[in-house]
Amino acid sequence: MTGQLQRLSLRVKLTLGYALVFIVILLLGCAGIWLATERTVLGALDASLRNTLVIAQGSLEADSGPVRFTPELKPGGDVTVLLLRADGTMIARVGRPGPEEPGAVRAGFQTVQGERSLTQDIGGGLYLRVSQPVAPTWEFLETLARILLIGSAGMVVLACLAGYWLAHRALRPVDEVARTAHSIAERGDYAERVTPAPGHDEMARLTDTVNRMLDRLAGTIEREKQFARIAAHELRTPLTALRGRLELTLEKPRSAPEYVRALEGMAGRVEALSALTESLLALARTDAPVQWTRVNLGNAALSVSEAFEDAAQLQGRSIHLDVQESWVLAERDGVERVISNLLDNALKYGAAGPVHLRVCGATLEVQNQGPGPRPDDWEQLQLPFERGAGTQAVGGSGLGLALVAALARRWHAQFQPAWRGDTFTVAIMFLVEVAATDVAEHM
Repeated sequence: MTGQLQRLSLRVKLTLGYALVFIVILLLGCAGIWLATERTVLGALDASLRNTLVIAQGSLEADSGPVRFTPELKPGGDVTVLLLRADGTMIARVGRPGPEEPGAVRAGFQTVQGERSLTQDIGGGLYLRVSQPVAPTWEFLETLARILLIGSAGMVVLACLAGYWLAHRALRPVDEVARTAHSIAERGDYAERVTPAPGHDEMARLTDTVNRMLDRLAGTIEREKQFARIAAHELRTPLTALRGRLELTLEKPRSAPEYVRALEGMAGRVEALSALTESLLALARTDAPVQWTRVNLGNAALSVSEAFEDAAQLQGRSIHLDVQESWVLAERDGVERVISNLLDNALKYGAAGPVHLRVCGATLEVQNQGPGPRPDDWEQLQLPFERGAGTQAVGGSGLGLALVAALARRWHAQFQPAWRGDTFTVAIMFLVEVAATDVAEHM
């Protein structure tokens, strides 16, 4: 049974749920109506018997003889009025002939042989009884019960139809979402969107959320396609050069020193390819969930700057440190990569002179001499494989600044350039250490 229910559509399940709830409410309502009607009808019958008893008692006379009813007492056609002794012997009767109850008489209301009766002690060992058939009352109640049952059945059918229509109307946006998702999965057309549901209800929010999700998904896929095309193009050039160098080396026999020089040249190109691959992997990982941790920004700056001292000295330059201990919320490896890329860019593209590395509070700054990139090119330079004008002669892949910008966005940090006279400064303002609730909010 459970398996059969699970195979039913959601519309049918909702309709059955509507019908079940409606049937229970309807049965309770019909039962309440029938019981209230029964109580009202029987109460009216008892009140009629009580009024008739009062009239009959006022119609008794005993002028120097036995007690009897006056001729004016004329009850309705289905009412019987009896004057009885205590042992049940009838003294007088007015109205429709009715069944006599043998034995001692009991006062109060009774229902015997389809008759509803009211008996009252009037003194002197006499009892006055008024009775009326209850068959018409029960016939009325049975008719009411049939009407309620038939009407309830009709209302249940109408409720099922209305429930199915409502379920169909309510689930129409869900069907549209399912059809769109199926179409996208089948055809791979991420430009398709769900028809927005009117209003501001849950279904409207569902279609809006799905469309916004598809917008982001389409943008992500398009960026990944573009990134893959550019990466393939960037990798093709060094690989082609490496293959040409290898073919040239193997073209004819050479001396051992010549082979060594050729292998050293190829090793440099392989190292450049490895660095490019590592940068591509690091850039791809920026879409993964953030692993928040407390990072000592000052220690990270000192550690990375030590690795660049030799490179700076080879260029006749130096790295000046102005570092304070500062804890920020980020990722240790990512922070070191950001500092490394910024220092590498400063040494590659900056003019002669020292490079200043500062850490103050939650702010990291790298400053070098020279005008830096053109302000109009700054946004473009944050894209992968984009390099500024006049830098083609300088080695590089165009991924360093793009990776810094991606990591800054990943940590919700601000990444800002500044041109001051003959110096160019890049600053990253991290989130300071915050409470766990604020960390969860930014995840």
